[in-house]
Amino acid sequence: MNPIPLAVLTPIAFAFTLPLIGKLSKSVAKAYAVLGTFLTMLFTFEVFKSSEGGPLTYTFGGWRAPIGIVYEVDTMSAFLGLVTSTLLFLIAIYSLEYIKSGEVWYFTLYLGLEAGLIGVLYTGDLFNLFVMLEVTSVAAYALVMFNRDPQSLRAGLKYAFIGAIGTTLYFIAMGLLYRTYGTLNMAQLAEIVHSSDVVNASLAILLLATWAFLIKAAIFPNHFWLPDAHPAAPSPISAVLSGLVVNVGIYSIARLYFTLYSGLPEVKSLGTLLIILGAISAFLGAIMMNVHSDIKRIIAYSTIMHMGYLSMALGIGSSLALASAVFHTFNHAIAKSLLFLSAGIMIQIGGSRDLRDLAGIGRTNPLAMFSFAVAALSLAGIPPLNVFSSKVMLFTAFLDWNPALAGVLVVTSIMSLVAYVKMMRVLWLGCGKKESVGMPVMTGVVVAISIAVIVLGLVGPWIFKGIALPAVAQGWESYVAGGLGG
Repeated sequence: MNPIPLAVLTPIAFAFTLPLIGKLSKSVAKAYAVLGTFLTMLFTFEVFKSSEGGPLTYTFGGWRAPIGIVYEVDTMSAFLGLVTSTLLFLIAIYSLEYIKSGEVWYFTLYLGLEAGLIGVLYTGDLFNLFVMLEVTSVAAYALVMFNRDPQSLRAGLKYAFIGAIGTTLYFIAMGLLYRTYGTLNMAQLAEIVHSSDVVNASLAILLLATWAFLIKAAIFPNHFWLPDAHPAAPSPISAVLSGLVVNVGIYSIARLYFTLYSGLPEVKSLGTLLIILGAISAFLGAIMMNVHSDIKRIIAYSTIMHMGYLSMALGIGSSLALASAVFHTFNHAIAKSLLFLSAGIMIQIGGSRDLRDLAGIGRTNPLAMFSFAVAALSLAGIPPLNVFSSKVMLFTAFLDWNPALAGVLVVTSIMSLVAYVKMMRVLWLGCGKKESVGMPVMTGVVVAISIAVIVLGLVGPWIFKGIALPAVAQGWESYVAGGLGG
């Protein structure tokens, strides 16, 4: 049985039925929501296994392209889909203890967000990509405003406003694509683009779509919404936004550049823009990490820095750079989620996001502090933790293209390490909070992810060679053959 419809429809079905379950009992509704994320994780695992031999496709309702909605999953999207669903399952468990009120509304939006993310990664149709981006975005806006205080409302509205601009730009690009090629099916488009001289509109299409996705990925100068939106959200949602949601922008650029328009001159021209904006984002994020005292805002700027690395890798566009980008997306998602979740425990106990109010809180909550340290050191690139492996691969890819880019990676990593050490020093050695509060579920989740960060660091080279490199090697020809049944 083809597992794609199960992976796509399960979170949607659970999201729609959860309000009815919530009428019975909040406890049952919470368990039901976690069950939905668990089943989705199982189905994405089946998709991942089934896609190893080549792209896996599914046509909803039996309507073939360009009329029907086609889902096509290759190794890259299957791998990222599995990582996304696994983290969402773990974060849902964490949320059971974190969310004290509004649980039904929270988990309904949460499952809607998962449906959007899986849809973005699996779809083989650009119009459906637009729909899934909107599903993801609407759920994310609402979750940022979940606390309904003035700060979260302002941040959420700002996020929604800039997000709407991004989707409008993408919609215009899609209209140009359809007018030029007569289809929005990705496999058909890739085949036509690579066999036709009609590429007059390609630069305009690519520029509009690229700008839209740079907004989604928070790449400079479209980053300004992220440092407000991600800290304002509940901590588990901050983890989802910074670890997973920003990835849809990077993934969409990769799909556009290296499936639809692979090897075309327009892609090479815009690649330079991605490199420049990515380098600026990396420096901006690293600098801002060292000037703030809001722990979640510091972590949010770290996300901008890492998205900068990914933008630079996509701009280079070599096989090594693309495989490194896939590998770093995977490692960053896990470590960044862990950092927000462990910080969330200390914020919950301390009642503040200001580092000065959290001074010393790590000593009385050692497991949360341990998880925070593992995540921070990993993101800084300290061996043998998982992000170290992907930073080494990025460094090699950058060095092959231009040593200056490798220098950007090294310098900004050192700057981020300084910021992380400052935070850990205050949290562990600072004089202040001595309170210890038992949060067994939340603590158990962060300890489990910490162990994963350490283990994944040890097996990182295998993952790179066994998954990231083969994912990139499939190429646009394989995608076209899979989508068109060739």
